[in-house]
Amino acid sequence: MAYHKPKALRPGDLIGVAAPAGPVEEERLRRGVAEIESLGFAVRVAEGTLSRRGFTAGAPAARLAALQGLFAEPDVRAIVCARGGAGLIQLMPRLDAATVRAQPKLLVGYSDVTLLHLLMAQAGVTSVHGPMAARELADGEGAYDRPSLWHALTGEGEPYASGPDELVALREGAAEGILRGGCLSLLAAAAGTPWALVTAAEPTILFVEDVDEKPYRVDRMLRQLRASGAFEGVRGVVFGDMKGCAPGIDEDYALEEVLLEALFGLDVPVALGLSSGHAAGPNVALPFGVRARLACNGEDARLEVREAPVA
Repeated sequence: MAYHKPKALRPGDLIGVAAPAGPVEEERLRRGVAEIESLGFAVRVAEGTLSRRGFTAGAPAARLAALQGLFAEPDVRAIVCARGGAGLIQLMPRLDAATVRAQPKLLVGYSDVTLLHLLMAQAGVTSVHGPMAARELADGEGAYDRPSLWHALTGEGEPYASGPDELVALREGAAEGILRGGCLSLLAAAAGTPWALVTAAEPTILFVEDVDEKPYRVDRMLRQLRASGAFEGVRGVVFGDMKGCAPGIDEDYALEEVLLEALFGLDVPVALGLSSGHAAGPNVALPFGVRARLACNGEDARLEVREAPVA
């Protein structure tokens, strides 16, 4: 499938910020907006972004209207989500691929935003699994990987490539494909829905990450995805930091064993440790819908993004 690449941003372009999922702290949002502005972009915060309703940033209809409004606004060149959390699934039945295909623009976020990445993939539009306004961007440059975000937004500089010792090889091999993925619990939750992860059409390098999930839940979700057919086109798997997902100190097994057992019979290279999403280190902006290469040799692994998500 050929992906459409939104037009590259330039200094002064307008970035929209919305909260389609969890509630947002006002001070963190303010700092995140200031960080985006420090990169040279103008910012428009969608109406209702600071609303609260239970575990979400307002009523579903209001969050839907805010998000659709940013997608429909010609002057908005990209959308950065304020945060993840929960509640985006409430909007999904009323969103469709035509919404994002009509005026393609870059979407940036992770966690619950994985559902929007799946919708973007369905529409054939590239997107970015990366830092959010009231999360890493609010904490400043040390909390996110600025070169990878800049390249994702503008196409300037070099595509992201992991450095020496950043990734650990769990299974040897090399493969190329389209980079797809997101938060494991959301990918699993989407199985069987109209916006489920689909890889069968072409070779895929799958990125999977999550936080604070017990090893047995990681195992179950990976097996669920495999049973649903989501791994049919997968030629390589890269896991994130998987922060908080390791067994307890009194357990006699390792997370690496759990991952490899869940992927048993899938003869593809596997790596662990990419700092994107719920990450311990600076949050890497990882473009989805672009070509990438994964090479695992011995204990060393390297992921190379081969192109920008913008044109």
